[in-house]
Amino acid sequence: MRKRTLFYLPFALLLALYVSTLAQFPIYGDPTEYTVMSHILGIAHPPGYAFFTLLGKLFQMIVPFGTIAWRSHLLSAFVGVGTAVITHTIIKTIAQERLNKELTAGIAIFAALTVGLGSDYWQHSIHANPHLVTAAFLAANLLFLTKWWAANDDKWLYAFAFSAGLGVSHHPLTVFGFPAYALFILLIRPSILTPPRTILKMFAVAMLGLSVWLYYPLRSPSAPFGPVTMNTIDGFLTHVLARGLTSSLPYFTLAEQPGRALVFWSLLRLQYSLPVIFLAVLGAVLPYIDKRTARQPVTLYLSAFATFYAFVISLKAQDIMAYALGLFLIIGLLAGTGLLHLFILQKERGKWSTLWLGGLLLPFFLFGPAIQLLRNISVISLRRYDKAQLYVEAVFDTFDGVENVTLLNDWENMTPLWYAEYVDGRVPDGVQLAFVSAAKPWVEFVFDFLPGGDVYLSNYRRDVVDAGFRLRPFPPFYQVVEPGSDELPSYLHPLPPAPTQVEVVGYALPHLTVTAADIVPLILAMRVPVTTTEYLVPIVRVGEMEHIFTTDSHLVTPDWLAGEIIVEQFDFPLPHNLPTGDYPVSVGLKNLSSDSVLDLDLPLGVLQVTGLPHPLSTDHLLANFKQQAGLRSATVAGQTVPFAPQTAHAGETINIILEWESLAYADESYTVFVHLIDLANRPVIDTLDYTPLGGAFPTHLWLPKWLPGQQVYDPYRMELPPDLPAGDYLIEVGLYEMVGKRRLHIFDQNGNLSGDRYILGTITVP
Repeated sequence: MRKRTLFYLPFALLLALYVSTLAQFPIYGDPTEYTVMSHILGIAHPPGYAFFTLLGKLFQMIVPFGTIAWRSHLLSAFVGVGTAVITHTIIKTIAQERLNKELTAGIAIFAALTVGLGSDYWQHSIHANPHLVTAAFLAANLLFLTKWWAANDDKWLYAFAFSAGLGVSHHPLTVFGFPAYALFILLIRPSILTPPRTILKMFAVAMLGLSVWLYYPLRSPSAPFGPVTMNTIDGFLTHVLARGLTSSLPYFTLAEQPGRALVFWSLLRLQYSLPVIFLAVLGAVLPYIDKRTARQPVTLYLSAFATFYAFVISLKAQDIMAYALGLFLIIGLLAGTGLLHLFILQKERGKWSTLWLGGLLLPFFLFGPAIQLLRNISVISLRRYDKAQLYVEAVFDTFDGVENVTLLNDWENMTPLWYAEYVDGRVPDGVQLAFVSAAKPWVEFVFDFLPGGDVYLSNYRRDVVDAGFRLRPFPPFYQVVEPGSDELPSYLHPLPPAPTQVEVVGYALPHLTVTAADIVPLILAMRVPVTTTEYLVPIVRVGEMEHIFTTDSHLVTPDWLAGEIIVEQFDFPLPHNLPTGDYPVSVGLKNLSSDSVLDLDLPLGVLQVTGLPHPLSTDHLLANFKQQAGLRSATVAGQTVPFAPQTAHAGETINIILEWESLAYADESYTVFVHLIDLANRPVIDTLDYTPLGGAFPTHLWLPKWLPGQQVYDPYRMELPPDLPAGDYLIEVGLYEMVGKRRLHIFDQNGNLSGDRYILGTITVP
């Protein structure tokens, strides 16, 4: 009884850790869609996730307490712990009683905790998502095949076949393990094809697992949400094969694979400590050096890793971290295998006492999971993440009962509203909620609805501004306004206009009690008495800090109409090391065309700032973007930035590596740009725009998100055009919002705004 308790204790503690950091509310985007689809038995976006939908519904029904959202998040916590238990069982199976039970159990627990405490697994275990289930299927498949190898009992082979079929009904990504599985089965039993009796039985059992797919044609005609044509062959295949999402399929070329390997190394280092990675290397190598170790299971794990890696690392998609869960699982499993083989080899060579060596080495390597726990416990949590819930409440508070209003929402903002409708049965009265899909531009939706009343957007959309409309911030929304409006929004404090080229006529500074590193929202209403051709921008002064805003993110003054009130948002972040104190806030103006400051200093209020007890240092950064993302270092063609002008010939390829550091939780998803421009700021190459790490590591929108303190290497290949004229060129880098397309500003060590791009250096083309 005591031994059984000791077995369950680590997994109980892991579950408690997940539950203590579990999301409590609906979350933007896919997690809430999966929750809603399970609740109403709908059909989720491609590939549909049939198994996960039914599993989610079952879990929502059997858990007797908590909201539907919380129950769905809790399912992931149980799946995460279950995957750790499977890892534990695989290690014990490989051991085959070649070590004493206590030592084997300790090594197996090490492997289980190594996997379960990785940042990717942890973040996926605290919110509703099907990707953790995909990794669990991989773990189950490896377990059943390992059991078959160890026991030579075909019942495990049939269990594998059922798991493999069930996994395909969940997500087609699971098929990428099939070549490795087939290779392993033939390696263990080459005669399995003659006669084919066993293979035919496996096929029949796999079909039983695939029968979950019958949910689609049976449910589709009456599904309250999802495609209604999945009772046809074409509709079924289009959805389960995700034909509309093929644009992100293998994207990076063979020439870019060294850079992608660097990306994977960066992501791997976020999961595991160096001792753990060292053990994984031993687990992959030792079986092929010493014949006394079991090499067949390791061949299975390595071949499965290779097939999944070849697919995942070549993708350009926002959720690569979800697809990489299986890769991190295998590496954690190999780490346990490496530690196991160390003890087996020592025992069979008989040089030292196994117990003595175990007492020395096991605590050392267990320090690997301990490092992961200490590194992640203060930064991984969704317990207080309520942004999606607050958005729903803002919709009801603002628009409930208001007539002739349409709110256009993107996918992320629409999903919590669907939860309110389909789960809570709440729909705001009067306002029309519209989902803007990628199939139709936002501007067309605006034209469709604007004649019928007021139109609001869930977030800033530059294409709507480029179409000639004005977007007035109406937090957390943006109101679409036609040019020429001279109405001051009622939520702004009016100001007497000053006799300057630009009149500041109103403002909103809603938060005067803040903390260092906070982003302070500020809205300004301005107008020009007469049309101007000069570029004027506001200067926001906070104590001794000065923020001269750039023109990139706002409607430039030559586009303003005379007498029109322009309302723009000028949020500014506070430095991490800002001391506690009172900081007066005022606004002035600068004429960029004449490089002169106008005689204006309007007081807006006093910020009461509370300093951080342990402020983050940013002195080591090349650039500090919005106090959230730091550029630690950069190399261009092997030379460290800053560097003397380099020579490159037309047609050559320049390799660029950026090193990022997460300074704080990002409040949006950001895209990195790496551009080649001429000395007149005209773009020559402006196509190297990716979510960080080529789509592999989004800062916020997808989970997991960047965690404070994380550091990653981000490689780029810049191919110079073969007809590039001779001359000097600059390489600029920076970040912009993935949705709003607004650039992030850079702040110097004193907290002053100093632009929205960083110049890596000069390239001279002879």
